[in-house]
Order: sequence, then structure tokens, then C-alpha cells
Amino acid sequence: MRKVTILIFTALLYTASYGQTTADLYNSKDYQALIKLEEKGDTLTPEEFYMVGYAFFQLENDEKAILYYDKAIANGFDNGPTHFYKAISLTYMKKYDAAVREIDLALKKEPTNQEYMNQKGLIYKAQGDEEKALDYFEQAIRFPNTYGEPYFWVAYMYHGKKDLEKALRQYYIAVEKVPKKNRYYVAALQSIGQLEYTFTENYQKSAAAYAEAVALEPKDYEVYPKLIKAYNASKEYLKADAVFDLMKVAYKNNELPEMKYKNVGIDEYRWNKQKLSVYKSLDDPKAALDVWYKVYLLNKTGDAVERLFTVEKTIQIAGGSKYVLCEQIKDAHLTYPYGWKTDTISLEELKNAIALVLDNKIQKNASLTSDE
Repeated sequence: MRKVTILIFTALLYTASYGQTTADLYNSKDYQALIKLEEKGDTLTPEEFYMVGYAFFQLENDEKAILYYDKAIANGFDNGPTHFYKAISLTYMKKYDAAVREIDLALKKEPTNQEYMNQKGLIYKAQGDEEKALDYFEQAIRFPNTYGEPYFWVAYMYHGKKDLEKALRQYYIAVEKVPKKNRYYVAALQSIGQLEYTFTENYQKSAAAYAEAVALEPKDYEVYPKLIKAYNASKEYLKADAVFDLMKVAYKNNELPEMKYKNVGIDEYRWNKQKLSVYKSLDDPKAALDVWYKVYLLNKTGDAVERLFTVEKTIQIAGGSKYVLCEQIKDAHLTYPYGWKTDTISLEELKNAIALVLDNKIQKNASLTSDE
């Protein structure tokens, strides 16, 4: 089913002319039942032609949708909504010139309709003409704000143009103007989270945006690692751990089937201008050599892994470590004289241990090849 905002034009639903049943089907979104009215042929009323066309549109049969929109228009149901939805179907069919003509007809009938002008921008965006798309999105935000979505697209287009300062400013405007029920409200929050994290490095603002996005869409687990990283970067470690625990519960409940790996990125930081990424396993380490954390050191250009550190469970002897710091180098497995005696390993302690190795302040304890 298409994610298109449904416009219910109650002023257009003259139930007396075609019967209450058709209106009920339309209002209840029973599209399969609506398209059965096709059997009535050209005996349908103009409004029924429109509704059958809309039903075909929702069922992703754009050719049939356009056929019935045309019938509606030819029989006098010539209004903005009919041309608007016809334009959307034509856009899906990549008939962009025809789509522009239809949206212009809709705008001629309703010159300040924000959603129609937004759609005109989307038609040009679909063609890859970003300059024209931005122009129409900016026109749309000058109309009375009845829809909100073009505010997101203005920000999105500046984001694509790498004007990050303006993009971020526009995303903040978008969350004020876009209705929360519109999916682009959450998209704007996620973009704010990204830019506050990577561009301004204001990690608290990044976390606040991601936290609101998670609250609105708690099953979108792809956002959780971003929130965890933002919390850790702002040193709100307990909050980061709490979000990780939520992911862990979802993982154990098989709510993360799309995840290919069992590790979650929880932090990013730099040492000597090189980036390190920290991952934590969603599986509790149980047996010796089970890996709990992985820390990747990227090379100076950031396009390849230079070193890989791990925190692994070991056989604990009285008073000894329960987890040890290790490193994997090609076919070798290195162990360092640095460990933890409890199941609690703070992120700061882990980063400190990695720094000691990178600064050559601790040396390897043992080296085992994969064949040993």
C-alpha cells in the first residue's frame, strides 16, 4: 500500500447521488471492494469514477487509476484533487511532462494549495532536477502551511547540496511545521541527530533528536545505535546502556531479524587523528574466547581497518581477570596484560586500555596463531 497522505474530500462526497455504500467504502479505505464498481461500466457517477480511480491508485494500478480519473474529469468531476492524484500516478509511471501538466491544472484550481506545489517539487526531484525541485519546495513553504512536508524537502535539498548549516536550520524549522503523524517529521529528527553529531558535534542535541525519533517509532531499531553513540559521546553512559539493553531485549525476542550481525556500534572517537569504532555484542559472552567488544582502528584515510582489538571472556582463576584485552592481526591472536574482573566494563575504561596499547604503554602477553 502506498504511503500517500489520503485526502478525504467530504465536500465532494454526495452520498445521495450514488448511495451510502460507496461513500462508506471510500471512507473505510476498502479499495478492493471499490474497484468492483468497475463492473458497472460507464453508468457510474462522476464521483464514483474518481473513487474507483483512487482505489486503483492505492492498489498501485496507475494505468487504471488514470483511466478512471479521466472518466471523472470528462463527466464533470474536474477539480484539484482529481488532477493531483492523476499527477502522482503519472509520476510513478515516469511520465513527468504529463505529471507537470496535471499538477499545474490542480494548482490553477487551487493556487495556494501547499500539497500540490510540494508534489510539483517531487516531480522534478524524481527527474533528478534538484534546482527546480528546490525552487518549487521553497514556493510551497511560502503558501499557508496546511501540509508541512515541503519544509522537510527544503532542508533535505540543502543537505544534498552540502550546505549543512542551512540544512540543519531548515530541519529545525521542519520539526515545527511538519505534523508529527507525517513520516517526514521523524525523518527530520533523524537528520537533525545526524548533523548535530557529525557537523556541529553537539552530541546532547543529537541525542535529544534521536531520542524523540525513537519514542515516536520504537520499533525502528536502526536508529538505536545512533542514539547510543550520541549518548556515549555526550558522556551520558547510563542512558546509552539503557538503550542498548532495549536492543538486547528486542534481539532476544527475535525482533531484529534484519540484523546480519550480532554486534551494535556504540561509540566512535579518535586517537592521533584516526577514527576508532566500538561495537558491543548482543549475546552475553559465556565461554572462553567469546568476544564481548570489538574496537576497530581505521587507517588515516578512514577507508580500511588498520587494527582490530577485542575484549574476550577468559577462564577466571581466583582473583584473576574475567575478561581480557586482545588483538587480532592476520592469523595471530594477541593477548595483553590488561583485564577486568567483573561483568561491568565502562566505555571509558575500555578506551583507556586501547590508548595504552596504541601509545605503547603496555605490551602483548602472548601470541597465538590460528593453528595453535
